[in-house]
Amino acid sequence: MNKGAGAIAQAAIVAASFSLLFIGTNAVNPLLPVYRDLLGLDALLLSLTFVCYVIPLVAVLLLLANPRFTRHAVPLLLVGLGVAIGSDLLLAHAQEWSILLGRGVAGVAGGLGTGAAAALVVAAIGAPGRALAATGNLVGAVIGTAGSQLIVSSLPAAAPQLVTLGHAGLVAVMLVAGAVVLVARRRANREALAATSSGTARLRLDGSAARILVTGCIVWVGLSIAIVFGATLFADLDQPVVRAVGPALMLGTSAAAQLASPALARIAPWMSGLVASALGAAGVVLGAVAASAPLALIGFAVLGAGLGVAARTGLVALTRGAEPARQGALSSLFSAVTYGAAAVTMPLFGGIGNSIGLAPIALGGLAVIAVLCLVALLWAPRLRDTLDHGRTA
Repeated sequence: MNKGAGAIAQAAIVAASFSLLFIGTNAVNPLLPVYRDLLGLDALLLSLTFVCYVIPLVAVLLLLANPRFTRHAVPLLLVGLGVAIGSDLLLAHAQEWSILLGRGVAGVAGGLGTGAAAALVVAAIGAPGRALAATGNLVGAVIGTAGSQLIVSSLPAAAPQLVTLGHAGLVAVMLVAGAVVLVARRRANREALAATSSGTARLRLDGSAARILVTGCIVWVGLSIAIVFGATLFADLDQPVVRAVGPALMLGTSAAAQLASPALARIAPWMSGLVASALGAAGVVLGAVAASAPLALIGFAVLGAGLGVAARTGLVALTRGAEPARQGALSSLFSAVTYGAAAVTMPLFGGIGNSIGLAPIALGGLAVIAVLCLVALLWAPRLRDTLDHGRTA
């Protein structure tokens, strides 16, 4: 294997491993109505399945949001994959304690893998790796949600075991493949990561970075509301088609919009994705209120596309021009801050939902997100801000 082929193989396997971590964490979401039927989970417990995942995720991301840790990217990624297998085994045991604990272990796995994967992809192929690092989580979310929903629709009773154990098997395969490639390229990775992690012990962020992080928080809270409550909301509203298709469709259009962002940057560099996000959130709300499945599905599709562009634009703009070590640290920081915002708001929504009902809090939350997206247009990054040395990242 020549050096070029080895670098490409590393980028592909690391990106796939990163996506696989998020396939697992998002595969749980279509299972929530199943868990609810089996265990009687209320709105607060549904939100806790998210919070128990996010708190460990944010804690690990904050710990690793320092360029000096990036030199350990290889073991961090491999350990993260191993931890993800443990999470799957816990989630396969459909009890409240094992579900919540499994989600917490999944958060640790995601935290270990996020910055490490971003650094290793950029170390392998340079600037184009920023796009892979920014897109991998939502690509994983699409595959995880759609695949899990297919199994839930076909074999609901066995779905928790089929989804989680199947994912564990895929992670095990990727763990072996990743170990082989990363060990073969250990010298090249050591040189690339050590050269850029020395002398950059702290991240210094300016006002522009702070504005990007605020926009990212709005985006991820919106995604979290739709993902955590979407399927259960439309199940309660007796709209089975929207329950089965809506969240997966949202994640699918989100990933597609992220992949199309380089082309969109050339055609419409002024775009941010926030207008589409606001329109999509409004469509979901109106579709629920009017009991219109087509309107709700259109809303989910537009919401996903808008949030996908906005999320990718923010992360790529934040990391534009960064060397591998700083790329890994900034990716960890971006994820920590945005997921942290979701971790604070989701239990609040869940607690209020127990008092006033799931539908009012979920739909009210999406309406607030629509307004915040429009307000964020005042400072949000645009697609032109993703250009790296004259090329689209």
